[in-house]
Amino acid sequence: MSLEIERKFTVADGWRVPPGTTGEQLRQAYLSPQGAPVEFRVRSKRDARVMTVKTFDAASGAMVRQEVEFEIDDAVFTQLWDLAGGDCLSKYRWNVPLEHHVATVDEYDGALAGLRVVEVEFDTLEEARSFEPPDWFGEEVTGSPAWSNRVLAASARAVPDEQGETR
Repeated sequence: MSLEIERKFTVADGWRVPPGTTGEQLRQAYLSPQGAPVEFRVRSKRDARVMTVKTFDAASGAMVRQEVEFEIDDAVFTQLWDLAGGDCLSKYRWNVPLEHHVATVDEYDGALAGLRVVEVEFDTLEEARSFEPPDWFGEEVTGSPAWSNRVLAASARAVPDEQGETR
């Protein structure tokens, strides 16, 4: 099990993808109900299918979660995707280099089109707390339930299924 330490922000109006920035299409579906203490998610990216289990580390606050992630085969992914009951989303993730970190900018598709958020992961809680976001970061939404991908997926029921078809 690993710890995920991150802060999350909106993206300021007018931000453009810097030249040479890499990215990938992601699709993910949530299997646990909103508000559950443990979150179960399946994700498709490029040729990989993964299952992720996350839980908040109550002692460390909203920036820290315990995480277990492992690959699953396509057949298992499809079965789990179907069990999600439409609590899924699709987004394009850009990896933007910062001075000492990488900012991951998610641009959502489907019902969430136009929504953009940025996350930065850290090695330590102290590093996360001392991080000074660049000007193109908007409001900080770390720990805000309304900005969690789990809640966003539930609010975006008309997004593509595992073959890219809209439900």
